[in-house]
Amino acid sequence: MRWKRLLPLTIAWVVSGQSLEDVLTAQSATLSTLNAWLTSQQVAFEILSNVQGVTLLAPSNNALNQLYSSPLYGQLASDPNLLVAFLSYHVLDGIYFMSDIGATQLASLPTFMNMNSYSNVSGGQVIEAVTQNNQVTFVTGNGAQANVEPYDINYVGGTLHIIDSVLTIPSSLTNTLLTGGLTAAVGLLRRAGVESALNLASDVTIFAPNNDAFNAIGSLVNSMTLEQLTTVLNYHVVQGKVLYSQLIAQGSEITASGASINFRIEDGALFVNSARVVVSDVLVGNGVVHILDGVLNPNNSSATPSPSAATQEPAFNGATSTAGGVPFTSAVIVTTTSTANAPAPTTPSPTSPPAVVADAPVVQAPVGVAAVFGGAAMWANL
Repeated sequence: MRWKRLLPLTIAWVVSGQSLEDVLTAQSATLSTLNAWLTSQQVAFEILSNVQGVTLLAPSNNALNQLYSSPLYGQLASDPNLLVAFLSYHVLDGIYFMSDIGATQLASLPTFMNMNSYSNVSGGQVIEAVTQNNQVTFVTGNGAQANVEPYDINYVGGTLHIIDSVLTIPSSLTNTLLTGGLTAAVGLLRRAGVESALNLASDVTIFAPNNDAFNAIGSLVNSMTLEQLTTVLNYHVVQGKVLYSQLIAQGSEITASGASINFRIEDGALFVNSARVVVSDVLVGNGVVHILDGVLNPNNSSATPSPSAATQEPAFNGATSTAGGVPFTSAVIVTTTSTANAPAPTTPSPTSPPAVVADAPVVQAPVGVAAVFGGAAMWANL
């Protein structure tokens, strides 16, 4: 479907006049754990209480209990920068009522998470809101899902939706591909020597063939030169644009190879040339990945799909699979780092419990979350 980015409500609207503290207290059956933590952390609580025009995605008691038993808990406790990113990823830039979010099947919602170490997307990282059967689910890094429980709980700064799981900051391209089992794509990045450069690039859209797609043309790719492989790889990359699926309609885009790819929507499915998008909108730290069931051929951009077919014919004439296994995977070991895509913590030591820095800036309403989060060294006892 065509892209629709929800516009935050800026017109006057009626709220109960409750403060954030009032709302958290009234929702104690679901938010007592979050309330206890925030009220014990003066700076974090002051920031969230005074910002205007935002939507808070508030993890429930169960969600935070799950967090406390996960490896992410220790990372948040030891790395203040990661904690800032984590908190700001739970704050939407604008007021989004559930009726607005649920009016479309898929929407990309902007957050205040815009720290260079965790997001290399212009304007900040997003979350995906998917609506099915009147249920809204937020999809974040590595496809992690959080369902909306009670919602549209208004307070003086905006509105609040309760979610049943914490949100996952999108990870690096490599980590995300490995987590998704796309080892052939990672192997190709490494064979071409562009893995690091592509992970560090900003605003990229990657059309990543799955392992079956690479296996289907194994007889050809195994004999390609490095130059030929690089050309094929670049044909799967759009630079300078983050093309969430809502942005893609009938038409074309120029790839990093200089050649165009063509988009088609047939029977509700999205195709790139002749390859079907089997998984869309996989968020990564520097853009978005769409997973394909075929490898794109820069010398066959006119290839068209057979929408009724379960699998598409390879775009490379005469290509077949080989008995040697999936190409490029032999040297790929599936070990991923933090799903938060965090750099190695430098301060403080994990044995030194973090606390909110006393000289953090004073917050005065109205104020933008991004400015305060960016200027405050926010440490917290989770």
